[in-house]
Amino acid sequence: MNNKLLQTLNSALERTKTTHYAPVTIDALQARLSEELDWLDACPGRECLIVLLQELAANMRSAHIVVSSGYSFLPDSYLLFLTGVTKVNPVEWDLPFSRFTKSIHNGAEIPFEAGSGCLEVARKVLSGRDSELVIETEPGLFEITFLDGTELQNVKLRITTYAALDQFSRTLKDGWHPLDEATLRLFSRGATDGAIFLESDKMREWLFDFAPESMSDLVLLNALYWPGRIGLFPEILRRKQSGDYGKEFRDTYGVPVYQEQTSDPCLAPKGHFIGRTMMAVEALWPYRNKTKLK
Repeated sequence: MNNKLLQTLNSALERTKTTHYAPVTIDALQARLSEELDWLDACPGRECLIVLLQELAANMRSAHIVVSSGYSFLPDSYLLFLTGVTKVNPVEWDLPFSRFTKSIHNGAEIPFEAGSGCLEVARKVLSGRDSELVIETEPGLFEITFLDGTELQNVKLRITTYAALDQFSRTLKDGWHPLDEATLRLFSRGATDGAIFLESDKMREWLFDFAPESMSDLVLLNALYWPGRIGLFPEILRRKQSGDYGKEFRDTYGVPVYQEQTSDPCLAPKGHFIGRTMMAVEALWPYRNKTKLK
């Protein structure tokens, strides 16, 4: 294994031993890591891809550019969490690795989202590679050939500049903040001025009616506010308020919403909306002690 990648994983694992959240156990984390390392070791191209994404994230942060906390199917990988590419721990959120592996194949397009200036940094990182042949076919779209690849030989890397991330420059120093009680109260009141993805008038109504009690509730509302899923809100609200739901799909009050619950591709990719909700939490963090509802 790449020495730099190995050092990063070992350091991250030491931190994880003291920072992971119950009820996830160390055994569960180690089992997931073993599963992903087995996948990684089966093809040199896979290791090259993980190393490349790690280097992109690290170089962008060194250039004071904010990298998305989690985007598309990337949050489904524990390796990408450990190497700092995403900030979503898929084990704690029960995100299966299978969705990630199904998305990584020859010809796959890999999304990468960061703040202003990310494309310039990406071009610098991708130039003169030893393990890959890289061609930028259009601005922000790089065709990558892994010179030692077997099952994975060619992918496309899509670098997207998402200027909305620029407001989170403090996360470069402090990291992404977790949801605390004071910030949750703002969401429950619908006081979401500036909370990206959760600040529309309709969402404010939803938040006030739903009275979210956890990060899981906020992720659910974020995932519901989408064409084709908005109509699920009244039934989910009814079930939450009445307690009329069983053991199945408990985090969505008995109604399947996420692809990870039923493997239905028309449903929401949970990992994607966890990352988006983290951004909304981060936007409200400076105002968590606000007492008046606007």
